[in-house]
Amino acid sequence: MAETIEARVWLSEGDEPPRSIPLPADGLLVGRAEHCDLVLDDEAVSADHLEIATRGLAVMATDLDSRNGTLLNGERLDRPRRLRSGDVLQLGRNRLELALPPQSRRESTVVAPRESIQLTEDERKVAWALVAPYREPGVRAGRPATRAEIAESLHLSERTVQRRMDALAGKLSVPADEKRERPRLVAERVLQLGLDRADPR
Repeated sequence: MAETIEARVWLSEGDEPPRSIPLPADGLLVGRAEHCDLVLDDEAVSADHLEIATRGLAVMATDLDSRNGTLLNGERLDRPRRLRSGDVLQLGRNRLELALPPQSRRESTVVAPRESIQLTEDERKVAWALVAPYREPGVRAGRPATRAEIAESLHLSERTVQRRMDALAGKLSVPADEKRERPRLVAERVLQLGLDRADPR
């Protein structure tokens, strides 16, 4: 049976030559503690520092509220981010580079290409407000903003927010019958596709 996703991590520690580590299907816990999947002997690394998790065809990196933080391609990893092949994570003196195989044609029909998602300015504002709680300092597992929080943030009525959320869910192929889980599913798609990378306000 084929794995959901295959990936490897190339670890470089200081001046040591890089070594390749397979990324398990259930993800990789990185830190200084002995129970971690990848143990790094570095005082700048926290006991539980970083999680690299596979979610379907996506690979996500989450800093676990570490003391010194994690850099993704030179920028602070301040919320869960989708990783792409060639992305580099820096933890203390340790460099982790992700190597992903190319997706097959069949797989590419499952996850829509990022270029195909065109949001209006109003939808982009709602998407940004929806994932705002994921950007809160110290958040380990974020939650999407509520309709009331989005309405207050954007100075809109909750009814208007609901209409824009419906439109956003449609563009992101989130089923209408997922009413209770829909905000979380929409937020995950926004994060996975990088639709939150620029503040629209």
